[in-house]
Amino acid sequence: MSGILPSLEYSAGRVAARKGRLEELRARVRERYELGATGLQVAALQSSLLDEWIAGILEESLDDCGAEQQAILRRHLTVVAVGGTGRGELAPYSDCDLLFLYASSAETAAAEWVSAVVREFWDCGLKLGHSVRTPADALRMARQDAHFATSLTDARRLWGAEPLAVDFLRKFGRSVIGSRRRTFATEAIAAREAERQQFGGSTQQLEPDVKCSPGGLRDIHLIRWVGFAFYGASDLNSLKLRGGLSPDEALALISASDYLTQIRIGLHLTAGKQQDVLTRDEQLRFARERGVTGTAGQRPVERFMQEFFRHTTAVSGICRRFLERHQRPPLARQLLDFVMTYRIDDIYRVGPEYLHVPHRFRARVCGSPEGVLKLYLAAARYRVKLAPQLEELIAQKVITFPADLSAEASRAFLGILGTTGILGAILRSMYATGVLEYVLPPLRHIRCLLQFNQYHQYTVDEHTLRAVEAAESFEADAGPVGQAYRAIRHKDLLHLSLLLHDAGKGFEEDHCVVGWRLAQDLTVRLGLPEHQRELVSGLILQHLQMTNLGLRRDTSDPEVLLRFSHDIGSAEALRMLYVHTAADMSAVGPGVWNEWKSELVTSLYERSLLWLSGKSYLFDEPTRLERARNEVLECVAETDEKLRQALVRVWQDRLKLFPPHYLLATPPERIAADLRIVCSRAPEEIHIESRYEPETSTIEYRIITDERVGSGCFHKLTGTLTAKRMEILSAQICTSQDGVIIDAYRVKDFDHSGEVPQFRIDEVSDLIRSALRGDLDVYALFQARTRFQPLGLQGPVSNLPLRVVIDNESSDRYTVIDVFAHDRPGLLYTIARALFSLDASVVLAKISTHFDQVVDVFYIAEANGGKVRQSLRLKLIRDTLIGEIAAFEERFAGR
Repeated sequence: MSGILPSLEYSAGRVAARKGRLEELRARVRERYELGATGLQVAALQSSLLDEWIAGILEESLDDCGAEQQAILRRHLTVVAVGGTGRGELAPYSDCDLLFLYASSAETAAAEWVSAVVREFWDCGLKLGHSVRTPADALRMARQDAHFATSLTDARRLWGAEPLAVDFLRKFGRSVIGSRRRTFATEAIAAREAERQQFGGSTQQLEPDVKCSPGGLRDIHLIRWVGFAFYGASDLNSLKLRGGLSPDEALALISASDYLTQIRIGLHLTAGKQQDVLTRDEQLRFARERGVTGTAGQRPVERFMQEFFRHTTAVSGICRRFLERHQRPPLARQLLDFVMTYRIDDIYRVGPEYLHVPHRFRARVCGSPEGVLKLYLAAARYRVKLAPQLEELIAQKVITFPADLSAEASRAFLGILGTTGILGAILRSMYATGVLEYVLPPLRHIRCLLQFNQYHQYTVDEHTLRAVEAAESFEADAGPVGQAYRAIRHKDLLHLSLLLHDAGKGFEEDHCVVGWRLAQDLTVRLGLPEHQRELVSGLILQHLQMTNLGLRRDTSDPEVLLRFSHDIGSAEALRMLYVHTAADMSAVGPGVWNEWKSELVTSLYERSLLWLSGKSYLFDEPTRLERARNEVLECVAETDEKLRQALVRVWQDRLKLFPPHYLLATPPERIAADLRIVCSRAPEEIHIESRYEPETSTIEYRIITDERVGSGCFHKLTGTLTAKRMEILSAQICTSQDGVIIDAYRVKDFDHSGEVPQFRIDEVSDLIRSALRGDLDVYALFQARTRFQPLGLQGPVSNLPLRVVIDNESSDRYTVIDVFAHDRPGLLYTIARALFSLDASVVLAKISTHFDQVVDVFYIAEANGGKVRQSLRLKLIRDTLIGEIAAFEERFAGR
């Protein structure tokens, strides 16, 4: 074949003309989109125009060949559109998927020509996803690679030898699909499942990939692929006509496909490139451009995303049921199911995985709320799922159920909530079929409800179901949360409160208060006695209290503990609230319920439990302090008895000088270690040690010195650590009566992804020493090194206003300041520096950096050690903080 293919050099003018034509094509697509055409209409136009443009380039390139070359290629080469190109559902900047098929006799000519023409497409600005194969090679590849095989289910000839394309597609349908349709379906499902997990595994991610996230366009493609295997057609309407989809399912899928395709096209056109992720900025833009209006409790973007998630949830549910209908287990599994299946109540058939009902009993079982809830109760008790056919029938019947809930149905529902082991899966099935919303109508409001902030990673309904699953998982937990969960007698009430705890979101009023009212009505609907109604509604009203107190208050303060315990009222309610708190935070997202938050909340739980169990010595602070001091003294392990006694006397004197929050909130072993350092260090020494925690990827810096050396320690340390690209997660501040400073800062070091190396620790320690001794201008360091730092949010998400709240009642010793502000690198330093300028001493800090709007809490005292009492002084502190933070945010926004 050498010499048959002449050079395919072409002028720059032809490239420019083709590029111009491609841009004209996209401009027409944009125009159609902006005129309001549907997603599928715009995609069809895009595909039609692109087909014509591609075919034109292929013809031009072939015309450049000699006559003999043209004849060979026209007879023995064809171009097949596959994947999205084959379906005719391209977005403006999608890759174009082409399969170049050639007869083996034309291998050399085809290889040379395809190589040249592909280069032409790339030069023109079109990205190709292409392969070059003989028909036999393509068929062999399709049997081995599920991704390649699925791309061929919508294949169509685009250009070239028609007989070659027709013969290949016929053989593909017969040898790759027809003779191995179950294998093909299984491989396609497995490939999609792997992709689904790669993109988050949840239909309700808050920044979803429109194409690949669960419930996205790819799930619709999966239905079409499996449908092609079993019905010989991949078009949704054809699947409906052939019985593969119900009319309602087909309508929902077509509606979702059109909606998601339109969103995807909008993303491409805005970005000017391939972009399938619906980012937070894009969500705001779509809501604005579509004219979505907000309500008192929901922002426009939240209502837009609720509509989006309703489509993806519908797609995910239909996809799951469709696949379950068409997946037949292996023969060995079928035999095992047959052997292990047994009948109960003369109706239910319990298998290893599913609960079945014979066809003749289904209408009776699924035709009433009582029958359905008893069916779910049996599944929960035997720890199996309902057969897919039963779920489909229940979903059809639930809309006919009477509005009122009978006592029998209520007992069955509470029985379900009292089970463990598979409760999460049972509730998800009840939610998918509509049964859960029938029993608890307010859950309809939170279906697919979005909270547009950076704290929650899931929609409200998904978060709710995950909270129940998290609580259920505590049964196997060996720690205090697991112990508390196992000790709860009425787990049904705990699980009910978790189902309802966020039902009040999306309204103007505080969701805890709205949820409390809803719970009062729903517990009456369920027929609960009054004391249980009060318990459930109280849990919902107070479900944020442990988080707020544990992370924002000094839980060693007897006043805080007394008020909290008074509000909770009983040890059983406290156990429920504790588990509720852990489950709620666990369900927010990975890593939110972490070790240090667990420690803070658990400490509050254990101290409150002592009081509610009748051991009121907890509130006898002198007794508690004496006990803490004795535990520290027990850590003295000197072998020389005289030396030991001398050391004990020194420590006794020292311990009396430390503040209560340090003695009551610090482990005795740590206090003993601190005392050894305090007693052995030189007067001017600044002792610094570090401890890396791999579980949280954080490092703690502990600084021990004297206030004569480290004047203004808090603001200098926060400024230094921030300037070194560290996020301060918590701070424990302690100054003894004789001026000894013991401060500990838990930070995340953004310069190191794993364990922080020693050279970095040494560098930070040296910088801290220089800052405390006054050898370093901390403010100048902060200004120089934080100007271009990427930490923190790049713009406010919540749009909540800056607030500084002064609480002079919670503590007898100190004034408490709560600061609500947008998370910015350097915010903590700005606050600390302002307090220092006001001669206010920070004695305790609670740092929260996990919200899009942080809540930092500071316990402050006057220079003489007392709380701030003068109203003018309190106003000055508040006004100064507001002014400094506002100016800081303005400077940050101007970067």
